[in-house]
Amino acid sequence: MHSATNMVKKVLDAIEKVVMAAAVIALGIIVLTVVWQVIARYVTSQSTAWAPELAQTAFVWTAPLAIPLGTRSGRHMLVDIWRGRSETLQKIMFTIASVVVLLICATLVVYGIEMLGTSSQRKLPSLGISSGWQMLAVPIGFGLSFIFQLEVLVRRFIAPATVEVDPAEQAL
Repeated sequence: MHSATNMVKKVLDAIEKVVMAAAVIALGIIVLTVVWQVIARYVTSQSTAWAPELAQTAFVWTAPLAIPLGTRSGRHMLVDIWRGRSETLQKIMFTIASVVVLLICATLVVYGIEMLGTSSQRKLPSLGISSGWQMLAVPIGFGLSFIFQLEVLVRRFIAPATVEVDPAEQAL
């Protein structure tokens, strides 16, 4: 059982690293394309049609990739009102909140997949790719959020010390 837990943790750690890299790359693309667009507009007096669409696509991917990272680290959802209460009450409220998050994530995955059909039929004119690439961020991001929230919920009961506390609270 312990080796299976370690294997799951290693797989999720690897997924987290890939997601972090993808989010950083997407953020870098946003910065670079916006800087390029500003330079092109004000230095050469010509805009590029592809830059806004590329920045928009990267922006659409950045948030759904960042959300699972916050979820896994325990920083996505904090309700301070329950801190300092009994451990039993904290676990009950954490479980309820986690189930709500899991239901929302599952709903967004289902409807995100459903919307892929419609969005795949449209094209981003300047990039020449399907707008389905933008919509794909929703089921992927919230699917990862679902997995990471489930992991955090399980860790809260199996090994509560592994569930991170808000860094601001640690400084107190």
